[in-house]
Amino acid sequence: MTPEELDKAQSRVINDMTGQANGNIMGTIGLEALEMIKKRVIDTGTNAEGQKYKPYSTKKMLANRSGMTVEAYNKIASSKAKRRELKWVTLDGHKLFELPGGYKQYRELHRKQTAFVDFSFTNDMWNNITLISKASDHNNGTAIIGTKDKDQNAKLEGNTKRRGDILDLSTKEQEELKEDFNLGVLRIFKNNGL
Repeated sequence: MTPEELDKAQSRVINDMTGQANGNIMGTIGLEALEMIKKRVIDTGTNAEGQKYKPYSTKKMLANRSGMTVEAYNKIASSKAKRRELKWVTLDGHKLFELPGGYKQYRELHRKQTAFVDFSFTNDMWNNITLISKASDHNNGTAIIGTKDKDQNAKLEGNTKRRGDILDLSTKEQEELKEDFNLGVLRIFKNNGL
């Protein structure tokens, strides 16, 4: 390779590393990061430091029929006798009953696992978290994961305040993503003859 050919190849690499080729790598890395986080949290209830999230609350809470599935409501209040056993409260004109086992009991009534926190009662939050950065961000080496709408963003922020940063990457995940990024960069060099 002549010095001129080398100079041209290096210029193409620089263009790719600040353009669409880098953007493609970053977009892929962002989506991989999201999948890693979702799998770890939903499957194991583990944060980026390898610790389990604080367990579901067992502090008594108020619930009502309209906020539950028919099956869940029937488990606790299917008959007059069962309803009489519940502690009832009227709040802002709404008749509510107390769940003595708190949110953990609420999840159990809805056949949701309670062994660890997975932030996936309806999956609405997880389904809304995506790559929110633009192609120009990716081209500049940035990929941003977040929510698409303000309601789910509020849910993510609330969960994060209660339990810590849900969208953090573990050291192992970061290392895997660095390897994938480096392979992408090597492909750019190879595609440009270097």
